[in-house]
Amino acid sequence: MRSGLQIIRHSLSAAHEENHMQTKQTLEQLFTMTALLFALIIIPISTRADVIADWNQEAVRLTLLPASGLSSTGQTRPMAIVHVSIHDAVNGVTRENRTYLPPSPAPAGASPEAAAIAAAHHALRNLFPNSAASLDAMFLSSLAANGLSPSDPGVGYGQWAAASILAARSGDGAASAQYNYTAPRAGQPGVWVLLTSAPALLPGWGEVTPWVLQSNTQFLPPPPPSIHSEQYANDYNEIKSIGSINSTTRTTEQTRIATFWRGSPTDIWNQPLRQLVASRNLSLSARARVYALVYISVADAAIICWNAKYLYNNWRPQPAIRRGAEDRNLLTAPDTAWTPLFATPPHPEYPSGHTMNSSAMAVIMSNAFGESPGVPISSTITGINRQWGTFTDGVNEVIDARVYSGIHFRNSDEVGADAGTEIAHYVWAHALRPCQGGRRGCS
Repeated sequence: MRSGLQIIRHSLSAAHEENHMQTKQTLEQLFTMTALLFALIIIPISTRADVIADWNQEAVRLTLLPASGLSSTGQTRPMAIVHVSIHDAVNGVTRENRTYLPPSPAPAGASPEAAAIAAAHHALRNLFPNSAASLDAMFLSSLAANGLSPSDPGVGYGQWAAASILAARSGDGAASAQYNYTAPRAGQPGVWVLLTSAPALLPGWGEVTPWVLQSNTQFLPPPPPSIHSEQYANDYNEIKSIGSINSTTRTTEQTRIATFWRGSPTDIWNQPLRQLVASRNLSLSARARVYALVYISVADAAIICWNAKYLYNNWRPQPAIRRGAEDRNLLTAPDTAWTPLFATPPHPEYPSGHTMNSSAMAVIMSNAFGESPGVPISSTITGINRQWGTFTDGVNEVIDARVYSGIHFRNSDEVGADAGTEIAHYVWAHALRPCQGGRRGCS
């Protein structure tokens, strides 16, 4: 795969100077015409702002917009593209950390801040073309707030870095991941079936090319427990009691926890990520690296999770409990009217995507900031605030939350969290490593 990406790099590099000269003049003209309007732009860019935090906020905003139509799984891809683009743009200039793609020499005088701004703008403009106007305004505002102009050599370099990442991911399989799907042996006990008219969600996402993992089977979880097993019966009876919409055992606090964790991993975990990055005196290169590692990790976790889901096609608690008489397990009793607290998602049950993705993000942050970072790990979703002393506390809470919600058996949550942990440790050890011996160590 690397050899293919090198081809992309060389072809883009050949066009780099020509594209830069063409865009430079246009951007300078646009910059002049709009300079007097900066004070009216509603996008908040503070003087000498943290450019990565600003563009991260915009990336999250666009990714989470209902109009973008992205599921929690689909959200991982644009976030990874944006932050790897920023990382390669910045570290291609500073050479503090190894870039994801082989770097092209940065032009003399290139500002890493300008490179970061241009990379984020170029990536987001391609990913969300309907927001081009607001992104163009933010691009100029961001440059101005940092004392930069479109003529900075870093602008062309950042655009090149983002174009390289976009080209590398253009054939990753994400565009063809949604199609009609029916599980083999659908209708038999234990096999997943759709419960509504909604289509199966992204059955081909498990075939998307990983960012860092060697294949889409690396860290693939083992099969789920047999529906005839005692472990299955224990999980069945737990969720039957506490995950029901009219449960008498689930507390008000547990319902709040379940409601909070309906938020996507991007929405939930990006908040403490921003808070912790801001609390540390990190260089621009180091900040870019942490954001990129978090989103590479969760992007690869989503691929492995979705591969497992549509490989095992495990049924959800709702049909499992309603059809409990069919599982030939003496320890399970059916309830033909059983309904979960929250609606059953349109994809197979095992393993849990939320716990795998949450763990993949949390472990990278734990490696970067410490398991107990010294400040509360805090996130607020739909007015509900949750705080944890350690990242493990947060992951343990989402394991419980998916049971309280009535949509995942406990084993599926635990297996997902374990796989996410393994993926994160692998990404941390193999991607975007700090240069040894200074700039020459990354040459």
